[in-house]
Amino acid sequence: MKTLYLFFILLIASLSGKAQSATGKVVTVDSTLTSLKSKRTAVDVYVKKHDKELLLYSKIPGRKTPVKVTMEDWPDAGEGSYNVLKDSSGRIVMIAEIPFSQSGDWYITYTHYFDENGNTYAFRKETNTFDSDVKGGVIYETLVKYYGANLKLLNKTYSLKEKSGKPIKNNGHIDVYQYKYMIYKNSAACLKGYNIKSL
Repeated sequence: MKTLYLFFILLIASLSGKAQSATGKVVTVDSTLTSLKSKRTAVDVYVKKHDKELLLYSKIPGRKTPVKVTMEDWPDAGEGSYNVLKDSSGRIVMIAEIPFSQSGDWYITYTHYFDENGNTYAFRKETNTFDSDVKGGVIYETLVKYYGANLKLLNKTYSLKEKSGKPIKNNGHIDVYQYKYMIYKNSAACLKGYNIKSL
């Protein structure tokens, strides 16, 4: 009977979004998500103010390994770029992949965010695509995912908006440009996947 009672207590706790840590402190999924969202936002704000601190790499046609570049010597023939941000301790906190559209019809960024152990805690996909069927002529797609240990999905949000910010319902006539991408478990796997050899 005690075993059955304990089972129901644990079940109720799990259904309410709470888990007890080894120290006995109760941690909610909501508080974890709030912390991860704040951490990701802080990185985004920092990048906007300190974009010159980014390590830049260009993906050159015919070359497997991206070339390290600066804004001043950016190659004309690039297929895409990678932006890497390190913290003051030298740990990688963000890597963004930005494919290049030769037609100029779309713009995409795939951004990984890494914790102090190098594990992915968030991923953001942003796509801007021209579409004459929507007001303003441009669709803005945003997908954000948050992860726990071992890339376990905790939460995801998706939005599709027109230029004014008004939400769009995708009823089948909207064609958001799709470009193949991967979500990597940690910064080491991400660097390997992008063939970035040296930082």
